[in-house]
Amino acid sequence: MFCKGSSVAYKRYQRDVLWFMSAYVVVLVCASWFVRHDGAEHFYLYFWSVLPAIPILAVILRMARYLREEKDEYQRLVTMRSILVGTAALLAALVVNDFLRAFAGAHALPAFSTFFVFCAGMGVAQFVQWLRNRGSDDEPAA
Repeated sequence: MFCKGSSVAYKRYQRDVLWFMSAYVVVLVCASWFVRHDGAEHFYLYFWSVLPAIPILAVILRMARYLREEKDEYQRLVTMRSILVGTAALLAALVVNDFLRAFAGAHALPAFSTFFVFCAGMGVAQFVQWLRNRGSDDEPAA
């Protein structure tokens, strides 16, 4: 993901994720405003609560589509490893939080933090893989 020459599939993936995340921000702002000002009816609260999740779910589905479209097996492997590390980070955070809640009476993770944990884990994994796979020819000239 830190490559100089990105594939066509990755460029499409980046474009689509940017659109989905833009839609997420717009929907989240609208949902927050509506719930704060007009959200008295029970049905609408459920509707506006679920609506912001749709762009996030679309990003996850887009990751799967990117894996299917990517022709470069190495890039697919890097992405799969990153998704695995992101998933492991998310599960680790949830398991530790569950035990803290059960035994120490701690509070739940903050709202909307789980997808961030997943994305942060993915990003760290991609960066570490990029660092590990740099060759001597990648070093900057003196």
